[in-house]
Amino acid sequence: MTVRLTALVWFTLVASPLICCAQVGKDTTLWQWTSKSQHHDSIVQVACNGGTGTGVIVHVDKSESIHGGFKGQCLTAYHVVEDDNGKCEISVTYRNGRKAKNCRVLEFDKSADVAVLWVWIPEGFEAAPLATDNVKNGDSLEFCGLGGGSDLSCCLRHFSGVASMPSSEAKIFCDVPLLPGDSGGPVFNDKQEVVGIISGGWFWWDGGVKTSSGATLNATWPARAANVSPIKSLVQKAATPKASNNSPVQVANSKDENGSINR
Repeated sequence: MTVRLTALVWFTLVASPLICCAQVGKDTTLWQWTSKSQHHDSIVQVACNGGTGTGVIVHVDKSESIHGGFKGQCLTAYHVVEDDNGKCEISVTYRNGRKAKNCRVLEFDKSADVAVLWVWIPEGFEAAPLATDNVKNGDSLEFCGLGGGSDLSCCLRHFSGVASMPSSEAKIFCDVPLLPGDSGGPVFNDKQEVVGIISGGWFWWDGGVKTSSGATLNATWPARAANVSPIKSLVQKAATPKASNNSPVQVANSKDENGSINR
């Protein structure tokens, strides 16, 4: 196995027409896959400037129904949406195929690599709860993402790991590999609460993962994610309304019929 040390890897997957019939990497022994569960429905695909990553819905405002859905908040890695530069051209796709366009960054923490997005959320999608306590070394975790061009509707990647050194109140580390596109995905604890947001790793290496067409996908290791303390601080900050947050979000269904809503 050839291992190449690089600077910290930030990996936003450039969209490509991959066809998936199982979780990417399912045919390897790199991951211990977890069972499908209802909390996975809170996971979304986030697209920005030609690249895609993963996100998770953490708040749904059900005080007002808009176009068959509600306003709410989505967490992702900041580097997934950094190139938007305030243009509000981010899109979020849900597991039923519905899509919210022109989403925007409400708040971000570059050092933690976390961003809070304002999004439209279809009816029937529930938010994942945020954990109260930080992850500690030895805690059991579940990582979820759309690495390698995974199909959100059927083939989300979800696998287990254990928090390891040098995890801290700010960062989580885990002895598992990740794929390009897992960025922004949630880390869940054993209560199915969000305790982290995936950011990247340090080493690139060939773990034998291939696309459906046979192309090699390099993995990165070890898994790195923001811990829940900086995430909660950012979510609380984003909950404060701002007079400037009045640009529209467009809603597209499977027929790509659009509507718009304002915060």
